[in-house]
Amino acid sequence: MEIQPRQKARATRRLFQRRRCPGPAQPQRRALFLPRCGAPACRTPERIWIMRRIAKHIVRRGLWHGLAAALACSPAMAQHEAEHQHPPRAIAGAKTQGSHVEVDGARIWYASIGHGAPVVLLHGGMASSRSWDGQVPALVAAGYRVILIDSRGHGRSTLGPHPLRYELLADDVRAVLAHLHLVRPIVIGWSDGGIVALMLAMRGNARPCAVYAFGANMDKASVRPGADDAPILATIVPRLAADYAALAPDPNGFGRLAEATRAMQAAQQDIGPAQLATIRTAVTIAGAEDDEFILPAHFRALAGAIPSARLELFPTGGHFVPWKMPDRFNRSLLTFLAHAPCGRRREALQR
Repeated sequence: MEIQPRQKARATRRLFQRRRCPGPAQPQRRALFLPRCGAPACRTPERIWIMRRIAKHIVRRGLWHGLAAALACSPAMAQHEAEHQHPPRAIAGAKTQGSHVEVDGARIWYASIGHGAPVVLLHGGMASSRSWDGQVPALVAAGYRVILIDSRGHGRSTLGPHPLRYELLADDVRAVLAHLHLVRPIVIGWSDGGIVALMLAMRGNARPCAVYAFGANMDKASVRPGADDAPILATIVPRLAADYAALAPDPNGFGRLAEATRAMQAAQQDIGPAQLATIRTAVTIAGAEDDEFILPAHFRALAGAIPSARLELFPTGGHFVPWKMPDRFNRSLLTFLAHAPCGRRREALQR
């Protein structure tokens, strides 16, 4: 059956408006774009044409955008891909009972686990607080109170009416800290979360006691050429999409989140040495020599620009050391915490 141009246009609008795909997907075949589907509508020529269009979208615009489009079309397909590309993993945060704070039109999810000096964990773009599943048990066992936050539009937090901006994410963290009456906590950030952590250290009243920033970049020139087509995205994006579908108020909104995140990253304002030099917080800049997205020279430059900053470079593990080598990463965190000015205080720092 030939698809007419008008049908093609209608199908494309449905795809890129991120509406629900026809019928409940029940992926059973080992295929990315044409999973088996329980609804008759799933095998229509229109749906087949849509999936082929997604494949062309990947070829034309790269893995990041193409996979986001494909996985936004079917959270069940995302779950299927994630299960086949990763061994089963225990989700430490899956049953974590949290709360929400209303901040500037959005509901920001947070959870507090354990007792001791407060340690705030900030995840990366398109991820959620589940990213820290390999770290939370080690930190709690070491006597720290872990504060998990799902960034605006990520995980269990809603997006709200405003475009994503790093400054807005930092304001959300400040609001959660104020709600919990926490003053000068330790903040650990990964990727976009590391950017937010350093921004917290630069400005505002609620500056952290210490910051550990892994895989963070403070200017766009530090991004590797071709980062949007890094092969690891074919593995990572389905995992992120599966977590999103399991947590988000709208499980079909992953494509919208992907677009908002990429727009935020494209609009990132460069922060240079003069601004970084204003940081007086104890800082560890961490990264991997083989980071798939950020040039390792940037980590060295960041550490050199921040007074008294410490540099830690992992020889391998890329942008995902916390997932690939959790024990090695946890040792680094615990060493950092042991030397942080407030890292060994057992009581929660409160007003």
